[in-house]
Amino acid sequence: MKQLVEGFAQQLRDAMDIGEKATVTFPNTIYNNVVIAGMGGSGIGGDIIQSYVADKLEVPVVVSKGYTLPAFVGLGTLFIASSFSGNTEETISGVRAAMNSDATVGFVTSGGELLRIAQEEGMPHLVIPGKSKQPRACLGYSVVEMLYLLHYAGLLDDTFKTELRQSISLLEEEAGSIKVQASALANNFHNRLPVLYVSNALEPVAVRFQQQLNENAKHLCHVNTFPEMNHNEIVAWQHPEGIYGQLAVLLIRTAYDHPRVRLRMDLSKKIFERKVQDVLEIEALGATYLEQALYLIHLFDWVSVYLAALNNENPDTIANIDYLKSELSKR
Repeated sequence: MKQLVEGFAQQLRDAMDIGEKATVTFPNTIYNNVVIAGMGGSGIGGDIIQSYVADKLEVPVVVSKGYTLPAFVGLGTLFIASSFSGNTEETISGVRAAMNSDATVGFVTSGGELLRIAQEEGMPHLVIPGKSKQPRACLGYSVVEMLYLLHYAGLLDDTFKTELRQSISLLEEEAGSIKVQASALANNFHNRLPVLYVSNALEPVAVRFQQQLNENAKHLCHVNTFPEMNHNEIVAWQHPEGIYGQLAVLLIRTAYDHPRVRLRMDLSKKIFERKVQDVLEIEALGATYLEQALYLIHLFDWVSVYLAALNNENPDTIANIDYLKSELSKR
């Protein structure tokens, strides 16, 4: 896992190369909506895409994580299935439902049943490398290829390519600093419950961080967003008293935080500090949403690897997920 995290910038570069060299043809369809289906490490890429294109696409984007699809899926839907293995049962179920609803279906996968369907049906698809066997470590491939599918479908212009190149440069320039920050955060989180707060604009990044702590470090984590948490969770900062010494609070700040959100963070921080000794903050680097999101994702991936070492856990193993998959396959 450490080696895969180390190679994130190169993964983005390789993913762009796949997208540029691909021959992908979509039907001449006017799309009314986009639905992205995926689970776990593949599904979080859909959440990131949804946030990134919110001010770029003229049609709504919905992320579907489950066996069923929204009732509106139909002829005017671009349905993108993202599954590293190509055998994710929820995503396969969604693909079949989308095909039965006459949606246009595109695929991002390394193989499996989804690649078989795409090739047999002649549907647009992009194939990503599958040798790592670690879906959560291949987020760069899934995000980049989904951007290319939206581009080839005529929904997204090519500005994202420049932003991706800038993101790669930023990650390479800040490689040493990122590791130093990540190591410090991991030490702060060790033997504590991380409580992550972020603006709603970057929620997928915080959720990705949570997932990486869960899978790599085998560590529980809590996430909430501003301004929503100011309307409920902020009141709960009173009980149970016994847990506050075990919390590590992190405020994740970006240039995309609304000015009122930044003010809310400042005011809320004072409430947190009444209960928790150290309230940590981090500010994303980068000139664009994509740069800041990918910078934070890479930084937080390193945190999960360092925390795994502190927890004496192997970041490559996911024993509980393997157990669940094994039991589900028998029924």
